[in-house]
Order: sequence, then C-alpha cells, then structure tokens
Amino acid sequence: MIREIVYFLRHGPSVSRKQASMERVEFQQWLAAEADKDGLAELRSALVDGLRGDIVEIGAGSGAMFPHYGEGVNVTAIEPDDEFRAAAEEAAEAAGVTIDVIAGAGESLPCPDAGTDAVVASTVLCSVQSVRQTLAEFRRVLKPGGELRLLEHVRSERWLEGLLMSLFNPVWLYLNKVGCNWNRRTVEAVREAGFKIASVGKYKVWSPASPAAFPLRLIKAVK
Repeated sequence: MIREIVYFLRHGPSVSRKQASMERVEFQQWLAAEADKDGLAELRSALVDGLRGDIVEIGAGSGAMFPHYGEGVNVTAIEPDDEFRAAAEEAAEAAGVTIDVIAGAGESLPCPDAGTDAVVASTVLCSVQSVRQTLAEFRRVLKPGGELRLLEHVRSERWLEGLLMSLFNPVWLYLNKVGCNWNRRTVEAVREAGFKIASVGKYKVWSPASPAAFPLRLIKAVK
C-alpha cells in the first residue's frame, strides 16, 4: 500500500497537469497509449484472445481495444459519449476486423436477446451507474454458453487497503473527473449476476501515465 501511495504522489501531479492541458478525448488517448506501452496492451490482447463470432464491446471509448481483436469476429462497439464515439469510428476504420460503432449505454444495450457470442468490457464497470443492471444486460444479450470477458480494476482484497479505498472513493471521484470508482467488488458482482466464472487473472500495471496502480482483474465467465 505504501508503494502505491508513493507512486501516486510522485506521478499524479504531472498527469493532472496533462489532463488540464488536453481535451478529454486527446487525454484519454494519450493515457491509453502510455499505459499500453507499460504492459496494458498485453492484457488487452489476453482479454479477447480466442474469441470468435459476434462480439459486443461496452464502453469502447476512443477504440483502444480495436487493434487487439483477431480474425473471425464481428464487433458491435457501444459508446455513450458523442466525442469518444467519433474517435472510435475513426479507429474502427483502421482496424483489421469489422467493427460497427453505435450509441448506447451498458444499463440498456441496443442489442437483441441472446444474440451475442461474447461481451467484452475494459475498465468500464468502474464508472457505470449500476453494475447490477449492466451485468443483467450482459446476460440478456449473450447466447446460452456465451462468454463474458472483463478487464477491470477492483477494490483490494486486503482488508486495510480495501477499507481505505472505500473511505477515500469520494476523493478519487473528485480527482479523476470521469466517474471512476476504485472500490467496486466486480468479481463478486459477476458471480452474483448468475455467471459461471471460468478464471480470474490478477495483475497490476505500473505506468506513470496512470499512477493509481489499482488491482486489476481479467475475468472470464460464461452464461
């Protein structure tokens, strides 16, 4: 915990200044590119490894996940924000697979029941209004046996760290300015939503561009 605090204090102010000097989309693109260079790209690739068929990606942002999809997929990328969706549309044109970018939110997906082979989300459930409703929507659109793939930062499983993350979550919300919560129990929420969890990978990416070194979980689950 001490290492994480020192790391944040060391790099956080410069990232805050960078955020203040950039437009929203530009800043997120910079942050994603820097974090990818520091190890996040490998986790993105692992997140979608082996997927085939019709994929729904939630909270596509500016399209940082798009280069990691392999052959044999048709991706419907859903993004609620107009500016980020425009950036995602540009990224989709450069992708090596078919990606259709549309408007929508996780709590109410513009997708038919049981028509999707896999749902993908990368650092999205931290900022949705309702994790329970979003996961219910994931189950609704997935075919029986369909896969859920999540790469999410979560509340620490260590009791003191977890307690501090919950106590200081309002401060973190104020600092990040994008509605990101750092104390969500995502693995437990996936299980409670009725999914069968196949695996949970535990990671941490140390990147100066993303100085809050959260516990990351790569979750693979099945409807």
